[in-house]
Amino acid sequence: MGSTPPLSLYVHTPWCVRKCPYCDFNSHEPTGGELPETDYLDALVRDLEFDLALADGRELVSIFIGGGTPSLLSPAFYRRLLREVNARLPFAADIEITLEANPGTTEQARFDGYREAGINRLSIGTQSFQSAQLAALGRIHSADEAIRAVSQARTAGFDNLNIDLMHGLPGQTPELALADIDQALALGPEHLSWYQLTLEPNTAFHSRPPALPEEEALWDIQEQGHERLTRAGLSRYEISAYASASS
Repeated sequence: MGSTPPLSLYVHTPWCVRKCPYCDFNSHEPTGGELPETDYLDALVRDLEFDLALADGRELVSIFIGGGTPSLLSPAFYRRLLREVNARLPFAADIEITLEANPGTTEQARFDGYREAGINRLSIGTQSFQSAQLAALGRIHSADEAIRAVSQARTAGFDNLNIDLMHGLPGQTPELALADIDQALALGPEHLSWYQLTLEPNTAFHSRPPALPEEEALWDIQEQGHERLTRAGLSRYEISAYASASS
């Protein structure tokens, strides 16, 4: 038997301001009032304790907090979460702790608080920088808010950022898809997730499909987009993930 693999932890937050029509993740709109942060955190800690034996003494090399919309939860929630996790599992000296953040749910003070809590990487769910595409996807933010979120993250001290970008969107041409890439690259992310919209079962888009680009246009987007990203110095290490050499 070889050595055991590195240990990572995924933490899911199930709330969103509004359910996007393409999303098949476990995410739900709040039923009203404040989010039950204390109860949910207590439940997460209990769930972690069930699985502690599987860690086998290994230290955590990464934590990824996804959703849903993790940036709906307060910095205080993440301060306690990371403290509780670290009390049960040792952290590697260079641990990477990523939080997904959606534009439209963030502000400077919140980013400052996340950084102070110990989060050192953000994944910003932009999806597009085009107003028509954002509206078609049911997103609650504008292109300006997406750009502002990146600026706020940098001001808060985040030097490791991912921008989440989709293509093959309703009404999208290759020119619009490339314009999204150019805008993302202008923001200087260390990492770019760039993936095609798919119509998943049990989503609003699956039951009422929008008009998506034809196969030929999708191929042009894939081919030209990959070339554009590669020329900008980003290397593809899996089908939809690009990273700079320094990240």
